[in-house]
Amino acid sequence: MNSPSGPSVPTSAWSDYSHYYQGSGYAKFPQEHRRPKGRLAFRMILVEQGPHDFFDPSFTETILALPLEVERDCNWGWRIGDYRHRQKLHAGQMLVVPSETESKWDVDGNRKILVLAVPNETVRSILGPACPRHISGAFWKLCEHTWADPFIEVLMNRLWESTAGDEIAHDYLADGLLTSILSQLLILAGTELQPNTAIALPQWRLKRVKEFVDSNLGSEISLEHLAAAAGLSRRHFARSFYQELGKTPHRWLMQERLEKAKKLLAGSNASICEIAENCGFSSQSHFTTTLKQATGMTPHRWRQHFRP
Repeated sequence: MNSPSGPSVPTSAWSDYSHYYQGSGYAKFPQEHRRPKGRLAFRMILVEQGPHDFFDPSFTETILALPLEVERDCNWGWRIGDYRHRQKLHAGQMLVVPSETESKWDVDGNRKILVLAVPNETVRSILGPACPRHISGAFWKLCEHTWADPFIEVLMNRLWESTAGDEIAHDYLADGLLTSILSQLLILAGTELQPNTAIALPQWRLKRVKEFVDSNLGSEISLEHLAAAAGLSRRHFARSFYQELGKTPHRWLMQERLEKAKKLLAGSNASICEIAENCGFSSQSHFTTTLKQATGMTPHRWRQHFRP
């Protein structure tokens, strides 16, 4: 099987991997980051690592790691939640880090690894009413030990290739491949999906909140404003919102500001300062920092990359 190799984008498009590797053993490694252009949001990273150890805070993403090439006698150890393990590393032996779970790692050899990170909101979009309330638990068995699955390995490599395509068909292909990967992971984890008919926050209330935000995005919006738009108390709204969407109102609002700003960067001639103000960021610096943390790109670079 051919594995991804070598950067297919200019060196300047490679970004620092510090979002993942932190702690005393942090180092910079050659890597390539890709994001899809289709309906489903996710990100992939191809990275060549040397010996290292690091600590990862919890992310609202389910992370799948596929070693492609491994140095002989390379070992890796990990602590995910309260689970600890150490073993010899082999190419093709995968591991999942469930969302919202801290982890600690140490690797004593060289390896090339392909990483897939799927946000909770994407999992919910795919699974719909059958999505478990706690997504991390749905994949938990896949972090207790490494495992091989030739089907997922093929899908992962093909998904990486599809993210470099320019045709619309590649976007549809990426959506389908991601859906297949998540479905196979759930099967391997032994997770039985049951339609969840309980609605924490009805769509008509969510619609009112979204309409309020769309009309006031350039202004300061508090939790009280959102709760009032939904017609609920502050506490009831915050709890129901998280249960229904899997994210806090603040995090969701920041994502709404970012999405609007990205569209303006790509589709308008407004200055970065104007976009920051129109989308409700406290300053251009705040906007720049937030966008770079979310995408690895500055506003200027985003505009250059995505403007038609």
